[in-house]
Amino acid sequence: MEKRRIGMFGGTFNPPHLGHKHLALHAIQACRLSELILMPAGIPPHKVMPDGSATPEGRYEMTCLMAEEIPGARVSRHELDRAGASYTYMTLQHLKEIYPEDELVLIMGGDMFLSLDHWREAETIFHLASIAPAARTEEDIAMIREKEAEYKCRFGATIYPIQAEVLEMSSSQIRDAIKRGEGNLLLPESVNRYVKRMGLYQ
Repeated sequence: MEKRRIGMFGGTFNPPHLGHKHLALHAIQACRLSELILMPAGIPPHKVMPDGSATPEGRYEMTCLMAEEIPGARVSRHELDRAGASYTYMTLQHLKEIYPEDELVLIMGGDMFLSLDHWREAETIFHLASIAPAARTEEDIAMIREKEAEYKCRFGATIYPIQAEVLEMSSSQIRDAIKRGEGNLLLPESVNRYVKRMGLYQ
């Protein structure tokens, strides 16, 4: 039986925006994923959720709405339902139990990739999953390639760099744009309707 590639794309998704959607679509094509799991974070270990944030359930519902626009994607509640902080290596261990014969591919932004060796249990992450970092520019690709060589040497890592359109805006800037009534420019339409209906980020 041929080994499948199962992608995992995690984040707070507060809210899920077009940058997330575009990266997910690019990753599915570029990495030839059989399935992409979107994983809303429970309690992010290095991030304080800002005032006015959606509830965990709201973030889950918005991520489900976005997933409907991404063929091959589904949303997991694993981190939301788990007590304690959400560490990537623990989530990958959980997924490896579900997909023991398949290749896990961790999707992330290029900036996160450059500091991945400082994450908790980084060696475990590289052992459990291949990494697919996104790059916007040729400069990004060059930095990723340099780090790729280091990670291969140190950890025996498998890396699939992908060139993708990623919104050059932070989540806080996107929330500010929503407050100004400009969310329709930055969010999947179904997510924008949900945000308006629930009065989020005002």
